Amino acid sequence: MQERTLEVLEYKKILERLAKEARSKLVKKQILNLLPLNDYDQISEELDNTAQMVGVISRFGNIDLFGLFDFTDMITYVRKNGVLEPYELLKVNDLLRVSYYLKDYGKDIEEPYIKDLFNRISTNDFIRNEIERSIISQDEIADNASRELRNIRRQKERKESDIKAKMNSYITNPRYDDALQDKVVSIRDGRYVIPVKTNKKSSIGGIIHDKSSSGNTIFVEPSAIVELNNQLKDLDLKEDDEIRRILDRLSRFVEEFDVEILENQKLISRIDFLAAKAKFAINNEYTRPKINADKIIRLNQARHPLLKGKVVPIDVIIGGDYKTLIITGPNTGGKTVSLKTVGLITLMAQTGLYIPAEENSLVNIFDDVFVDIGDTQSIEMSLSTFSASLTKIVDITNKASERSLVLLDEVGSGTDPVEGAALAISILDYLRKKDIMTFATTHYSELKYYAVETPGVMNASVEFDVNTLSPTYKLEIGTPGKSNAFEISKRLGLDEEILKNAYNLLGEDTKNVNKILEKIEEDRDELELKNQEIDKYKREIQKIKKELEEKSKEVDKKQAAIIREAEDKANVILEKANNESQAMLKEAKKSRNANTSDIDRSLNNIRNRYKDNKIERRGKGLKIGKSNDIPEELKLGDMVIIEGINEKAEVISEPDDRGNIKLQMGILKMDSNIKNVTKIQSQDKTEKNINKVYNAKKAMNISPTLDLRGQRYDDAMRNLDKYLDDAMLAGLSKAKIIHGKGTGALINGVTENLKNDKRIADYRLGDDKEGGYGVTIVTFE
Repeated sequence: MQERTLEVLEYKKILERLAKEARSKLVKKQILNLLPLNDYDQISEELDNTAQMVGVISRFGNIDLFGLFDFTDMITYVRKNGVLEPYELLKVNDLLRVSYYLKDYGKDIEEPYIKDLFNRISTNDFIRNEIERSIISQDEIADNASRELRNIRRQKERKESDIKAKMNSYITNPRYDDALQDKVVSIRDGRYVIPVKTNKKSSIGGIIHDKSSSGNTIFVEPSAIVELNNQLKDLDLKEDDEIRRILDRLSRFVEEFDVEILENQKLISRIDFLAAKAKFAINNEYTRPKINADKIIRLNQARHPLLKGKVVPIDVIIGGDYKTLIITGPNTGGKTVSLKTVGLITLMAQTGLYIPAEENSLVNIFDDVFVDIGDTQSIEMSLSTFSASLTKIVDITNKASERSLVLLDEVGSGTDPVEGAALAISILDYLRKKDIMTFATTHYSELKYYAVETPGVMNASVEFDVNTLSPTYKLEIGTPGKSNAFEISKRLGLDEEILKNAYNLLGEDTKNVNKILEKIEEDRDELELKNQEIDKYKREIQKIKKELEEKSKEVDKKQAAIIREAEDKANVILEKANNESQAMLKEAKKSRNANTSDIDRSLNNIRNRYKDNKIERRGKGLKIGKSNDIPEELKLGDMVIIEGINEKAEVISEPDDRGNIKLQMGILKMDSNIKNVTKIQSQDKTEKNINKVYNAKKAMNISPTLDLRGQRYDDAMRNLDKYLDDAMLAGLSKAKIIHGKGTGALINGVTENLKNDKRIADYRLGDDKEGGYGVTIVTFE
């Protein structure tokens, strides 16, 4: 995309507004570096994903993101056995906290792409708890970070108490009043000292650590506390070593979770990015654009997103019969704004953003957008406005292709009007012949005639209200702009004689064109009134149609209730007749002279007739009915509809001699018959389905125990998920997952996966005989 285009259309300002909606600096920076895309599928996918996030935020509210940093360098360092500082570990903790929050936020999300993002986020309560237990702030490690640290700090407190007591004996002793400069205890180089007058240094023996700037005071560590200070210093070193050991331990936990941290960074960044786009759309009431590659733009009530105050929306249609639109109208009437609106909305759509227009607006995807808009006079190059503009147009004609969009403001202006108009027509015709979609604004009347006479070119104009002497900023497609110079001059009080003389100086062609334009404007106004009337009738018809549909639904419900009641009564009568008939025949069978074989046949006939005549009602229990389209043959992997319950199922065993088959309906296996199913078109290849059945049979021999010890976290979770599938297919009722105790990462991972798994009826940690906290016992549905 042309850098100048992005600058002229103020694309960066859109990115700056979008960046304000992001929560993390990481994503703000990513947004500010965005560029429009030109791949249709990629743009379509990005709009789909944004639409899903709009749905999520509309239902569940804004996502409170925090704790997102760039962990790339940190993970690289920790992988080299580096030890993280407290502030770095706190960043990891923030990431784990937001990960936990996002897992909770996303538990009810239905949108597939967004749901997948949230589901793939990893949590680790063990590391989070360890960091929170160990680190109070960037500068403070908790006493409870380890037992050794707690003991060292208690020893330090006692040693400091001993030192202070000893130092206090010097300060309070009258013997040293004359030698002390002040009765206070100071610290120099980590050692406790007292201020002594320089000329009295021999009064208190010890080590001199410092001297005041005036030279009158020296800071002495009395000999009596040198050893105590040495012991305190030793404890300081031990404390530093223990803190380093604690940080190293926590760093190793982070190292074990390194892949998940980087993946979480990527997933949460993606969530923040999509949430920013969704909030940008919701807060500004933007809509999702439809996109196409057929060279059609149809913007409904489009607004320039950077204009403040009340903005007059415009409707823009181009494509199909014409791909060049020439916009005429007065200065400050909105011609340039119309160009910029089309250009900026195109860039927004190609960035995967919602746009400031009504629903169903259609945007074409371009490979590039070229512009010549605004004051292009170049002082540095000593070029006039015309020369600078033409320099850009030369570049456009050399680079633009049929997949480009060209926006030209006041094309051909800045030179002799006759020559400028001719040049403008020639430039536009060149672009038209190359099939390049072009928007151009102009004051030249010659371009209006060119648009009327040339196929593939359409006039448009910005409206001007001569009563208020101000533009309305509305864009009218199909109508060239009418000159309002005489009408404006008249309303401003110009002498009638001057106006009459000016009118006589106009050529006949110009007079005729102005009359035609006036007639077109009158016809347009009349047509608009008729359209408003038609819209009113349409709304009334829709209202009546809706009322009729509601009444029709009520009639259908009543009819269904009457039929259901009649069916129930018929079944009661049939049941009674069947029971009475069978009772009489059984009684007759007891007679000495009865022909039992004839009676048995009659009983069997009655039963069959009862079954045939009984009315079966769909959807009441699992009553499987007979298919109206019994398949001639079925093979492994075929998809069928089970009659009576109207559910899809997959054939996992071919029909036997009696037509009996086995079906897989979701996680449920069931027996059925070929007479009870209807074959439907399967989307899967037969070979793939055979492999699935083969894998299911292979899983029948699966072990009831899965050992995850020694595996990396990601591998362990993948193996767990596969094992649960195989165990379900094998029909296991229980299974044992061995994860060991270790750091707790596997325990947390297994628990998190089992918590929301619909395949699992129950799970618990093992008892002492089963392996205790090192195993989890799973019960399947």
